[in-house]
Amino acid sequence: MAPWHNRRMAERTTHPYSIDVRPCWRVPDRYVCSILEKGTPRRHGPQTYATFDEARRAAQDRLRQLVFEWQLMGPEAR
Repeated sequence: MAPWHNRRMAERTTHPYSIDVRPCWRVPDRYVCSILEKGTPRRHGPQTYATFDEARRAAQDRLRQLVFEWQLMGPEAR
């Protein structure tokens, strides 16, 4: 490994989460969001949002927390 190479950078991998935002099928003109882990629903709440962007921002906030926790686990726990 080159001396300038950051070992921690080499250990990084892409997190397994994605965001799904869609119109709410129960409440017209509202949106829901969920977090998927490796394509499987992981978390979603009963909360609905007035706009797509509002739902996306809420999901992104939760996603940041999950990614932070995922990074703390380290590669051996993944």
